[in-house]
Amino acid sequence: MFGREKGGRNDGVAVAPPPMAPVAEAAPVPQHSNGHAPAPATTESVFGPTLVFKGEINFQDAIRIEGLIQGKVTGEGRVIIAQRGKVMGDIMAAQVVVEGTVQGNVTAADRLDIAGTAQIAGDLKALRFTVAEGAKIVGRLDIDSDSMSIQAPPAAPEGEKAPARSGDALDKVF
Repeated sequence: MFGREKGGRNDGVAVAPPPMAPVAEAAPVPQHSNGHAPAPATTESVFGPTLVFKGEINFQDAIRIEGLIQGKVTGEGRVIIAQRGKVMGDIMAAQVVVEGTVQGNVTAADRLDIAGTAQIAGDLKALRFTVAEGAKIVGRLDIDSDSMSIQAPPAAPEGEKAPARSGDALDKVF
C-alpha cells in the first residue's frame, strides 16, 4: 500500500517528514524612556445597545454600558454609561463617566465625569467631579467630605451683626 511492494520493500520512494516552520524570535518588550515596561492595556467590556441585563455586574478593568442594566454595577476600574445607556441601580467604581441615564446612587473612588446629556436620579459621591452644562441631576452631591476641612466664619464681637454667609440661602433649602 502507498508505494510499497507486497514484500514490505520500499521502491525507492523516500518519505520525508514535513518541513518545520521557522522559529520566530520573541519580539522585544517596548519600554518607556524611564526603562520600565508600559502598563498592560485595559480590557473594556461592552454591553451593546440591544442588551437588557438584570442582576449584579462585577468587573475589573473597564466596562461600557450602551444597553439597559437593572441592578448593581461594581468594579475596580472605569465604568462608562454611554449616551443611550441606562443603569437602574447603584454604581460603585474607581472612575465613572455618565453620558446616559442612571437611576441610583453613584460612588466613584476617584473621579466622576457627568456629560451634558446625562440624567441622574440619585446621590453622587466622588473625590473629583466634572459636570457639563445641560446635565440633569436630582440628588445629593458629596465631594469626599471626610477629607475636607470646613471651618466656620469667625464670630462677630458682641453687639455687632455677624457678616452674611454665602451659604445662608442654602440653609433655608436644607
